[in-house]
Amino acid sequence: MAAVGWLAALGGLAPGLLAPQEDPKEWLARAEALACAGRHVEARREYEKLAKTHAGTPEGRRAGERTLPTALLGSCMLVANGPSSNRVDVVLLGDGYELEHQRAFDELAEDVPPLFERVEPFREYWSYLNFVRGVCLSAQGGIDGFGREYDTLLGGHTLPTDSGHVGIDRHRVHELLREIPGADGVAVVFVKLGVAGTGGGGVAVIGGRDARTVIHEWGHAFAGLGDEYSTHTHKRGPVHDSVNISSVEDEEQVPWRHWLEARHPSVGVYEGAAGQPMYAWRPTASGCVMNDGERFCPVCLEALLLRVYSIVDPIEEVSPPAPPPGIREPILLWDAPVEIRVRTMKPATHDLDVSWWIEPAANYPLSGTGATLQPPERKASTDRRQRGPLRDMPSRPTMRHGTGQDALAVLRLSRDDLKPGLYRITCRVRDTTELRGEKFPWVLKDDLDLLESERIWWLEVR
Repeated sequence: MAAVGWLAALGGLAPGLLAPQEDPKEWLARAEALACAGRHVEARREYEKLAKTHAGTPEGRRAGERTLPTALLGSCMLVANGPSSNRVDVVLLGDGYELEHQRAFDELAEDVPPLFERVEPFREYWSYLNFVRGVCLSAQGGIDGFGREYDTLLGGHTLPTDSGHVGIDRHRVHELLREIPGADGVAVVFVKLGVAGTGGGGVAVIGGRDARTVIHEWGHAFAGLGDEYSTHTHKRGPVHDSVNISSVEDEEQVPWRHWLEARHPSVGVYEGAAGQPMYAWRPTASGCVMNDGERFCPVCLEALLLRVYSIVDPIEEVSPPAPPPGIREPILLWDAPVEIRVRTMKPATHDLDVSWWIEPAANYPLSGTGATLQPPERKASTDRRQRGPLRDMPSRPTMRHGTGQDALAVLRLSRDDLKPGLYRITCRVRDTTELRGEKFPWVLKDDLDLLESERIWWLEVR
């Protein structure tokens, strides 16, 4: 991040020697670096100067917001496994942490990544995650409820449940996330004086330092998982179907029926879920994180992994760049061979599957010819679910292989390999989710082809 680059420059300078930079972007980055380094008073001083000096700029307005008694002072990368553009950025935020309690939140945030790394699917897909800490300042350290209100960054409050679960203002959280570069709209929020936890809408809320509930609430927030326990905690109303909760017992109608059809030994239909002992059903008897266990059941594991791939593209980068959809600007193959290189994502213990198709361009006629056209390639989206499923390929792949330890696939073509003409080169990368020692893949049903991605080039052989 830009802020990190300023830390080295700041290390040997006394606060009074920090000369204001004329470039407001650099000045903002310097102030944020101070906040990330724990020098919050100095950071706020720099924000005040920037807000006065560059009042009419976006950076000046942002700095002015960060001088308020309650404010986000910056964001810092805790764990960086790759570019935010192709990672799940888990943002860690705090509510009710006053200036003198910032270090306590920093320590709490540092404990979160190891919690994820211990449980699947996050252990196998650790390289798909980044963790970002927000520097969150609240003017007061209380939590709203029982007729009292406090000035906190994210509006922490007590909910009317049996145990007085903690809640926050999700609208404020998502507003704040828009200020953090690369954020995917998902966060874990620790409320200093809160109790227990809640989760939903992309936000997991944790009361106090109860780190044990982080993964459970993340299941709610990130993948829309329901509670698989039957203990009453509060009045919930009618049972709503979700990935792992059913309002009916019929095996043909439960959301996880594909797991029943596959005859997975630990998946069935068990009564007692969604906080009530009757008229709600779950997929496993016990042991799931969403119930009383420490591991996600197969149904929840599948949902979490599909959600990860709704953000992360299996293809990390390609060279040469693939042209935009609809553009047939070809790579020219003359005397020298041509190499197409595809860098893929890399799970911890298994390879992704790479398939190549080399087809005459005549199989894909241009529009306006009167011929039947193949469905056009869809534009990329920040939410890969909006892309829709990939079209079926008309033939078997020309070549297929795994990515190997270096997560790199290379197609090398020389002029002797192909007759003169124009060709379409398609590369598809797919995660089978088949791990060694596992009888079943982790994902059985992928209606949107989230586990798969493709790039297309055009090649002219002279």
